Amino acid sequence: MNRQDIVEKLNKWMIEFVEVPNLKLGNWPPCPFARQARMTNSIEILFAEYAELHKVIQDSINLLNLKEVVIICFDHTNVDTTALQTFVTDYNKFLMMDNVVILEDHPDAVEYINGVKMNFGECGLILVQKLDKLNKASDQLKEKGYYNHWTEQDLDSVVNWRYK
Repeated sequence: MNRQDIVEKLNKWMIEFVEVPNLKLGNWPPCPFARQARMTNSIEILFAEYAELHKVIQDSINLLNLKEVVIICFDHTNVDTTALQTFVTDYNKFLMMDNVVILEDHPDAVEYINGVKMNFGECGLILVQKLDKLNKASDQLKEKGYYNHWTEQDLDSVVNWRYK
């Protein structure tokens, strides 16, 4: 996995997809806060081997005092989608008690919201964020109608579980 290539592709994906309003999403960008975070250098991109994720996640938590989100890129061919989802679910049980949450993106676990493919697709990603900030942002988006084009199943798998 070429790190420079991944960073370039990740930035291109953010600029050309994540930050761009999409008609199928009610003319909202997939992540309305991504552009500001990118423009203010509030995103940290790290790399890890899958076997090192525990350590890199722990290291990235300290960066959340300086950054809004830490994106950990890894070779997704070293883990299947079910194992990654189990890892993230189990890890969040402990992280959420400390106001931290991780989200996963595996190219083989394709996620669609109202027909829009949301995945990065080039490698596996773990996003590390402060739980209260993420939930506050979700609450603001909900009030503005951002989730109006999402199914209840989409909300449950992406948003609602973080409030429990």
